[in-house]
Amino acid sequence: MNLKSYFTSQYLFQINSAFVSPGEKLVFAAGAVFTLLAVVLKIAAITAANPTDAKYRNKFYGVFLFLGLSQLFWYLCRYENVKFFGSHFVAWLFVLIGVIWLALILKSIFQNYRAEKMAWDKEQLKMKYLPK
Repeated sequence: MNLKSYFTSQYLFQINSAFVSPGEKLVFAAGAVFTLLAVVLKIAAITAANPTDAKYRNKFYGVFLFLGLSQLFWYLCRYENVKFFGSHFVAWLFVLIGVIWLALILKSIFQNYRAEKMAWDKEQLKMKYLPK
């Protein structure tokens, strides 16, 4: 597989108006899957057992909703042959933004989740024995 062909200026900025390739249809499918995953994560955040889990599930919801809707938007622009927004450069840009956002969320989880969860558990234990 030649990865250099995906980073040429012709591939990134020119649109083949004759047909939509199978790889571009795969982007549409990925966008639909990411959007569906965002809906599942939102439901999971609403039904979360504690606010710490809900907080991080909502963060993942935002990332996957962005990725899903942006890829669906890109596919629509690509299908309609919109000059700049239908280019592969914009699709790669959306993916890059999503990956950076996801990495920041994962970093936050690894740094803060345990302490936040333990603080919430301590608060719940304290509230259990306080009179109402």
